[in-house]
Amino acid sequence: MKHQRVLFTAACTAALALPLALSAQPSSTARQDSVRRHDMTMRSNGAMMQDTTTRRTTREPRATSQQRYRVQKNGEAAGTLDTPSSAEQMRLDAIAARERARRDSIDIMMQRQRDSLAAIERLRAEEVARIDRARLDSIASAERLRIDSIARADSIEAARKADMGRYRFGGNGWYVGVAGGGSAPTSDFKNIGYNSGLAVNVPIGWHKPNNLLGLRLNLGYNRFSGRNFIGNSPTGSAVTLANPNPEAFSGTLDLTLATPISLMRTVRLYAVGGGGIYNFRNFGGNSALGGFLGNDVLQQNAVSNKTSRSKFGAHAGAGLDWNVGSSAIYLESRFVNVFTDRNDNLSFKSFFGDGRSKTLKFIPLVLGVKLH
Repeated sequence: MKHQRVLFTAACTAALALPLALSAQPSSTARQDSVRRHDMTMRSNGAMMQDTTTRRTTREPRATSQQRYRVQKNGEAAGTLDTPSSAEQMRLDAIAARERARRDSIDIMMQRQRDSLAAIERLRAEEVARIDRARLDSIASAERLRIDSIARADSIEAARKADMGRYRFGGNGWYVGVAGGGSAPTSDFKNIGYNSGLAVNVPIGWHKPNNLLGLRLNLGYNRFSGRNFIGNSPTGSAVTLANPNPEAFSGTLDLTLATPISLMRTVRLYAVGGGGIYNFRNFGGNSALGGFLGNDVLQQNAVSNKTSRSKFGAHAGAGLDWNVGSSAIYLESRFVNVFTDRNDNLSFKSFFGDGRSKTLKFIPLVLGVKLH
């Protein structure tokens, strides 16, 4: 038993010693190989240094390799960089596709932005052009209106000057005229022995066209036809008075009123009214008219009996103007009321009768022409 343990121990010792012996031999060989490789490396480096010196001296181009080698990883087959695997190629293609899509998206966005800016610029330019056109159109319209207004004003001025040229007084509203016709006494003036006679008017006035009011100085002449008047004396006997043909000169200041009534385009109706002084002449000191004006007709050749007296009177009437060129034919009638301003004494009432008025009334009617 003891002998077997000794044999087993010797066998184990021999088994352990054999590998050590075997490993000792290769180690020596390895050292020799290492020495040889070092010598070769030194010789190779010397050759490379000599070759480099030679290339630098001769300036020859350096040889480079156009082939790239892939670094081999654990568990990966050897190969070059130009030949990646299918999975890697798919990954690279996906990355490239995503990059192209990103660039395309950026390009599209940039193009849309450029299009939007271009559209905004077009709209701005169109709006500016529209505003400029509207401004120019308004300026042109205002200029046309100005030119038209100037032309109208010039035409109106030319027409006015033409009218002024054909008017004797320049068309500024002044006129002078002359008219003739008859004058008819009424009421007590007729009853005391006077009949119709002659009437002449000379108007000098101003009434501008299209104005409502005008002003006129009217110079008038009236001549009446006298006849005998029979009255009662205080003794009861009848007394006959011979009435000469009296004359009445008048100067009155009148207002003329243009009415909207127009019979025709050139015929217009107007109103007239005013007052002034009426001077009666040649009526005789012992005439009926003299008695109404203040004479004592029963006193023959009395000093107080006058043959000319002036009294205040007023009138109102209407007329028609018929414009013919620079002139106008007019027809006018007025109702004249002259205030006698006398005393109703007993002798007057007994001779002329009670209830006599203190006014003399007559109506002239004239037809004439006005020169503008």
